[in-house]
Amino acid sequence: MKIYCDGSGWNGQLSKFGVMLEDGKNSNMSFSYPLTNNQMEYAAIILAALIAHEDDTLLSDSQLAVNQINGVWKVKEPKLRPLRDAAVALIQGRGLKLEWIPREQNKADKII
Repeated sequence: MKIYCDGSGWNGQLSKFGVMLEDGKNSNMSFSYPLTNNQMEYAAIILAALIAHEDDTLLSDSQLAVNQINGVWKVKEPKLRPLRDAAVALIQGRGLKLEWIPREQNKADKII
């Protein structure tokens, strides 16, 4: 199954993220706390990994998060390291795939 992930950082009111399964089921969360876009992208990927089944594919439009989790790019921002480590442990431990997709193809964008 494909699971779409998206996050949006602090806009002056909310930080939020969401996950949408290819069958249309979805979940989203928001916080009235200033978190970054990257933190929210990671949160979406972690939630998706938690609800995924073995061999599912997680899809995100965040090149930074996808490339850091997949080991292509280094994590330079210290506050992202624990999020990356959690995502890697979940994805590798459950036999999941994480792929980048263009923003316009990300179905989770519509629910955040």
